[in-house]
Amino acid sequence: MKIVDKLIFKHDDVIGSLDAETDSFLNECFFASSVYNTLINFNDSEQSFYKRVILGRTGSGKTALLKQIKTDEVIKRHDVIEAEATVFEHISNDVFLSKLIEEGVDLRVFYKSLWLHVLIVRIIDVIFTQKESFFEKLRAISDRKQWALAKDYVECFRDSFFEEKIIAEITKKVENGVGAALNNKNLGEIKGRKTTEHKERLQTETSRFVSSQLIAKQKNLINFLKNESSIQKRAVISIDDLDKSWLSSNSIRYDFINSLLEAFRELLDISYIKVLISVRTDILKGIYKNSLRQEEKDKSLIIPIEWKKSEIVEILNKRINSLIKRKYESSRSVGFYDIFNFCINGVVSGDYILERTMMRPRDAIDFVNICLAECDGVNEINHNIVMVAERKFYHSRKMALIDEWKTLYENVKSYVDVIELLEEKTFTIKKLKEEKEQDILEYLIEETKADSPFHDEIISNIAKLVELWFEIGLIGILVQDTGIYCSYEKPVLDISDKNEVFIIHPLFYRK
Repeated sequence: MKIVDKLIFKHDDVIGSLDAETDSFLNECFFASSVYNTLINFNDSEQSFYKRVILGRTGSGKTALLKQIKTDEVIKRHDVIEAEATVFEHISNDVFLSKLIEEGVDLRVFYKSLWLHVLIVRIIDVIFTQKESFFEKLRAISDRKQWALAKDYVECFRDSFFEEKIIAEITKKVENGVGAALNNKNLGEIKGRKTTEHKERLQTETSRFVSSQLIAKQKNLINFLKNESSIQKRAVISIDDLDKSWLSSNSIRYDFINSLLEAFRELLDISYIKVLISVRTDILKGIYKNSLRQEEKDKSLIIPIEWKKSEIVEILNKRINSLIKRKYESSRSVGFYDIFNFCINGVVSGDYILERTMMRPRDAIDFVNICLAECDGVNEINHNIVMVAERKFYHSRKMALIDEWKTLYENVKSYVDVIELLEEKTFTIKKLKEEKEQDILEYLIEETKADSPFHDEIISNIAKLVELWFEIGLIGILVQDTGIYCSYEKPVLDISDKNEVFIIHPLFYRK
């Protein structure tokens, strides 16, 4: 039998990287989902045109989508905004802003203004091949009254309008304006405790100045850009680093992202450009939990990434087939179920693997890669190899899950670990209270140290722990021998679910 028929893989054989930025299989094996097709649609007569917030769990393919979109022939121009370098770094390091934050001043309107400037600059870059032509176009408009605020804004910052130092200059202008209103030329040197009246005045003057001297003029400039009806270019501006480590531990992270979501709404009606924002599910939930915005307000803008089993199989088919062709220079087509066609505990191994993923591309690629590595150039993929691979996959996915949710739930590792105390894969809340509540609560009290209102709820009401298990994907609602897991349409359990039978996700039921 030829080695191509035996399909023996080596330790370094992979079907792609877990990081879209370094995934050499992405272009060749990209699966154009309905989400992708919606994002590249520029028909502004359709409601889907306004879907701009790409929402998904870790490993769902958000970055891969944005990376592929910029290469699509439909998109004529593409730009990327690096949030850390453009806005966040300045906010974190500015003395004046730090003092305002210490004083308890709500700076969301100011963050929105900074975001608006950054977005406006990128749009101008798309429209005008030379920056000077933009200034000339604006100066040449005869209707001074209609575009007066836009002209004032541009002229105020003309010398540094397109430069990185503009963020610092805008901040300085706010500092001077608020200082003048409060008759305090040294506003950047706020020290000590202030009276409630002073804090209220500081808040009022900051919001008033930003709204009148920045945002009102920026909106006028956006309207000017909307009226550039001759523009035919279809362009995308993407923002995709909102889940990075530099942001996760900062106290203003939710204000910062919330202000971006407010700012980009001002640009929705520009027909030739889309600002696409990629955000992780747990981060958006954090914004809602902190009461920064209404969830209903964003529904028309959000496009969730959720995968069907058949789509994950298609992704794996493409990647496995590509690997075989690269490895053997073979014309033979080989798919996922051609390799994983044996049974494990009465289940086809391909199905066994997919059941232990959370139906995300990264999970499936990771599991298959581990299986290939276990062959080590000696064995065909078999039952034992999959079982060994599953142990390694479980560890990597568990760590990824904890990392995903730890900024929202500090004790999430303990909440995940404690599910090991359950002996049966299905349970009800009533049965859990009767048989395991004491053991679970004792474990959590012993293993956790943080004191928070949410944690207090967990250790006083086991139903809250079940709700969290569902939210992060550890359990599903049992329906006809399978689990209905957390999704965009069913993000949390509600009171009507309290009597349901729950099932532990196959990957996390280790008995």
